[in-house]
Amino acid sequence: MKWLHALGLPARMLAILAVVMLVDIGANAILFERANEFALEAEEADSLADRLAIAARLLEENVPARRDGLARELSSPGLKIRWKPTGADRPLAALDLGTLQHQLIAYQPQLNQYRLQLHLAPLHARHEVDGSMVLTDNSLITFHSEARDIFALRAGYVLRIILPTLLLVPLAWFLVYASLRPLRRLVRASRHVGTPHARPIEMDGPAEVRELIGAFNAMQGRIDDLLDANTQTMLAIGHDMRTPLARMQLRLDGVPMDIDERDAMDGDLSEMRDLLSSLQDFVALDEPGPAKEPVDLAAMAQTLVDGAQDRGYPADYEGPDRLIVMARAVSLRRAMSNLIENALHYGGNVMVRVEIEKASVTLAVEDDGPGIPEEHLGKVLQPFIRLDSARARNTAGMGLGLPIVVRVLRSEGAELILSNKPEGGLRALIRLPQPPM
Repeated sequence: MKWLHALGLPARMLAILAVVMLVDIGANAILFERANEFALEAEEADSLADRLAIAARLLEENVPARRDGLARELSSPGLKIRWKPTGADRPLAALDLGTLQHQLIAYQPQLNQYRLQLHLAPLHARHEVDGSMVLTDNSLITFHSEARDIFALRAGYVLRIILPTLLLVPLAWFLVYASLRPLRRLVRASRHVGTPHARPIEMDGPAEVRELIGAFNAMQGRIDDLLDANTQTMLAIGHDMRTPLARMQLRLDGVPMDIDERDAMDGDLSEMRDLLSSLQDFVALDEPGPAKEPVDLAAMAQTLVDGAQDRGYPADYEGPDRLIVMARAVSLRRAMSNLIENALHYGGNVMVRVEIEKASVTLAVEDDGPGIPEEHLGKVLQPFIRLDSARARNTAGMGLGLPIVVRVLRSEGAELILSNKPEGGLRALIRLPQPPM
């Protein structure tokens, strides 16, 4: 199939059209072949042949002035006959019924002298077979047969007309679907740009698509290099800053000063170390993590709640005693811990609820604090964004707590939804789109 790669997208569409046309021509050729085999039951054919022979003989024997009226008199509900003074406008037989023509002539050989011609009538409510005969003076007899037993044949004819189309539609759809497969891979890959899951796309498809894939892979490589450079820079800054902080701590311990002032400086140095630690945790999330494993989500939540209670905070848990999900234990615990600590810090209490839904598991972390203004609920999920005016003022941190949670959950295929409770306080909902084990 390497020759397909040399074809551009327009050429492929043209090839698909050519294939469809070839199949259509072949199907119609089969239809014409089957039309020649069109025949009636013996009794029906004998009756039709007799009536046509009688009509032709009577019209032949009468003068032209009486033929039009006589033709109408010879008509019946099953056979309508018309006479025309000339045969120059004899209708073309779009689909000749050779077998039926021979069948009628076999019953009434004299029909052959009138140059009998039969073809399928246009599909409408009543007429099924059209035909014509030429008299000796070159006048024309046309007729429409409504044979009683011909309906089943018409149904088969209609089916043969529709069947090629029914076959062509899925064929054309499959060919177009196959041609656009590289574009679908490109769309799926675009969702992972800038994440640890990003991978180069295999070069495949028409020339235009391969050129687009090549440009996309180059762009993805540049983005990955930029992210790697930023990650390494931030990690290096965090690592190098720890050394001067340690030296400052040593010097502080050796300098005599007021106890309150020493405690304040110790607090500042501790906050700086925590900030660097948060920054390193945030950038380190880009590194590939371990494989997912069975994790008891309920036990993990209860452990974190028990830890908050041991520190004297009002904390409660509602949910099952055991709930196994597939996740990365360290990452999931970090996300849950950040949400719980966030609730304790800003709300002073925490309620953790675990619920089992039809195709997912949810974990809600709620507090009774001031909440977040509705217009800022999306902003707090961005890095380095702090809304102290919405919560407590003069709080420590770089605004990385919730962004870390978002990135952790994204790597787990989960999502974080923030909302304010009607009675006051913030509700952080983790939704894991997987059934419990």
